[in-house]
Amino acid sequence: MKWASKDGFTIVELLVVVVVIAILAAITIVSYNGIQDRAKTSRSLSTADQVRTKASAWNALQSSYPDLAQLRTNSLSPPDIDTAGGAAGPIEAKLSSPNVAMGATLDVTRANNGDTVYYAPCGTYPTFTGATIMYWDYTLKQSVTTTIGAC
Repeated sequence: MKWASKDGFTIVELLVVVVVIAILAAITIVSYNGIQDRAKTSRSLSTADQVRTKASAWNALQSSYPDLAQLRTNSLSPPDIDTAGGAAGPIEAKLSSPNVAMGATLDVTRANNGDTVYYAPCGTYPTFTGATIMYWDYTLKQSVTTTIGAC
C-alpha cells in the first residue's frame, strides 16, 4: 500500500506559527508603550529643567523668584497668566516657548492631557524666596518634586 504524498502544512504547524507571531507581537507592543512613556518623561524632565533654569536666572537678576504668570509671559507685573503686561522681565529668564505646558495642579488626568509641569513660588508676593517644581514621570505614573531656593 502506497501513501499519497501530502502537500501543505498540518494544522499543528500552522498553530505553532500563529502562536509565535502572537508572542512576538505582544513583546513589540509592550516594548513600544515603554518607549513612549520614557520619551514623555524625558520631555517633562526637560521642561522642568528649563523652568528651573529660567526661574533661577530670574532670581539672580531680580532677587526674587517669579510667579507663574511672570514666568510664562516674561513680564514683571502681568495682569493675568495669558496676557503680558507691565515692564518686560529679564531676557535671560524668558522661556524659549511661552506655550510650555504648565498647570496649576499636577495629577494623572492633567499629565495625560499634556500639562506635565507644576510651578509654584514659595513665600509671599512680591519677594518669593524659592519655588516648587513638579514634573510627571510617565514610567512611574507619579509626580516628581524638586525645589529651588528656600521653600
